[in-house]
Amino acid sequence: MSSAEFGWESLLHTDAPSGCSLKAALFTTYDRADERLLVEHLLPLLLKLSREPDGEGAERQYFLLELDRRLKQLHDQLVVVSSTAREEAADAQEGESGTYGWIWRSIRHLTVGSRRRAVQHAKLWLLHWAAADADGAEYVEIVVSSANLTMGAFKGQLQAAWRACIELRPQRSRARLARWGMLPEFLRELAASADDDARLAPFVELLARADSPEGVTFVASVPGTHSRQVLRRTPWGSAGLREITPSGRGAVSVAILSPFVGSWSADALGRWCAQFDGSPDRLELVWIDRHHPWARAGRWLLPKASLKTLAGAGATLLHLRHEPDDYEETTLFHEEHRSADDRWSHAKVYLFKRGTSRRLLLTSANFSTSAWGSESRDGELTIENFELGVCVEQATWPFDDLEAFDSEQDAATVSELPSRGSALITWARAVWDGKKVDVDCRCEAKGDLEGEINSGGEWSPISAWTVRADRRLRTARVPWSDAKRSPSLVQLTCEHDTMSVTIFDERPSREREDTLPPEVDENVAQTMRDELLFEQYGGRVAVDVEGDESTDDDQGHGSEEEIEEVEPGRPDSYAVPAFVLARRHLSVVDSWADQLKHTAKRGTGEFERQVLRRDGELLIEAFQRQVVRDDKKGPTSAIGARLAVEELTLRLKYLREA
Repeated sequence: MSSAEFGWESLLHTDAPSGCSLKAALFTTYDRADERLLVEHLLPLLLKLSREPDGEGAERQYFLLELDRRLKQLHDQLVVVSSTAREEAADAQEGESGTYGWIWRSIRHLTVGSRRRAVQHAKLWLLHWAAADADGAEYVEIVVSSANLTMGAFKGQLQAAWRACIELRPQRSRARLARWGMLPEFLRELAASADDDARLAPFVELLARADSPEGVTFVASVPGTHSRQVLRRTPWGSAGLREITPSGRGAVSVAILSPFVGSWSADALGRWCAQFDGSPDRLELVWIDRHHPWARAGRWLLPKASLKTLAGAGATLLHLRHEPDDYEETTLFHEEHRSADDRWSHAKVYLFKRGTSRRLLLTSANFSTSAWGSESRDGELTIENFELGVCVEQATWPFDDLEAFDSEQDAATVSELPSRGSALITWARAVWDGKKVDVDCRCEAKGDLEGEINSGGEWSPISAWTVRADRRLRTARVPWSDAKRSPSLVQLTCEHDTMSVTIFDERPSREREDTLPPEVDENVAQTMRDELLFEQYGGRVAVDVEGDESTDDDQGHGSEEEIEEVEPGRPDSYAVPAFVLARRHLSVVDSWADQLKHTAKRGTGEFERQVLRRDGELLIEAFQRQVVRDDKKGPTSAIGARLAVEELTLRLKYLREA
């Protein structure tokens, strides 16, 4: 939702104006992102790829090369931050796909936990967009949701999401940044836990150039034990709930939708409610009965002990009914949600009410002390998870018509919650600079740590580790200069714990350009790359014009008279094939030059200018290869490609001198 109303739409869309291109993106997720979801769904949408991932043969290879090219252009501008632990049960369709492991050469994958144990449970997208026109307007799109970056989260679950797309100001402002409340500090803490400030700092700067939406407040949790003094300055976890409590007199009531309820004692529940002037007897929990399909699949979890605590404190359980025999009947989850829809709700939504004032909190935080914190008697708050939510004033609550359970014994419960597990390897990263692979990790055990580096299915052991002062942080520097055997993955093992770490490629861009996705045929890759590059700038493959029945209008070029002229394959055409090819090639040069001219007028277009400069150099190389291909069609056919090389060389020369 991007307003005060609940909608029913896919997360896989963007509110950025048409014509914008992605400059950078940050994604946070619980588990490591599902590569298949990224490659086949999310990245084609955000990168606006022209080809579909489900093609076959050559079309499939074109798609992979187009994606690879865009990822290389955005190298180190796409960042994914995840956890290394799991609290909730996974769907069967969730899982890593080794098919697309190559994307992590360009996408920076970070994990939290470099300083202490931490669970990254927030679900945040920050997307930096730029318009392609001369004005060069820029936007930041913010999505706060309950959705992990897994296939199951998008295909098998119902999520709650808030979205806003905001035009950026040319200059940053400290006052503007302060109006974002907890969000900038949350990003800084996330960066510190991942031990990579440089990667997340640009996203904080985006907020300094954007006006925070009216009527919106961010609530966040970060792992650690926070004193009362710290919480007064930065109210993490449940301390932040007082910041969103409606003003006025009287007790605050709270209604909660959460598929996971943690272990609550009466004392902890009372302290949590006291944070927002509430009380347990004014708490309502939307829940399911034991016959509900979500209960049978073990997806909604409520411990019997916590139910006893809630009931004993006077809380109310609201019955989220399910009518499997009536497909026209709603489940009362949403007016458009029918019983035939077998997705299960993963949304976490809280409603705070005082009188007629309402605050709706959409968040990643389950109803648990891991998310909100456990408060000690002296007011310290101990939090285990990174969480993020957004509070919207006077928003609607879609569960007002639910009735209470006739008997609490009908509620779906579990004897005890599944164990989160105690991972020994709590944080790791690996990068390759062309000369060596650097591996850093945090291992809580004092035992031996083993590691192996994978390259094309072959494993090479890590022979030695350097242990830092606190004995938990360990480092390995493995010489590796063989570009033909580029390293892709590190597998770490400590006692019973095993962790896989993708290797980020930090080599200079010129050294990374020739790498290919595994599915692409090396024999045709260069020709396909040339074709995609021409196509990017409005051109098309320079096929044998003697048999070409397509027209320049297919690519959006030329007037009606010009279209008739450039169909040399038609009997009534007077077009000269060499001129047709020349026009096509030079139109690519003109398109490239126009884009470069537009970016020159924008003060914030340096990233685009660097991409265009390199594209100009690649176009020269591509046209030189096109000269060879066109020469085979006749002595004059290569004139256009040669002219394109000369024109681009001249333009780049003046560009460098300028």
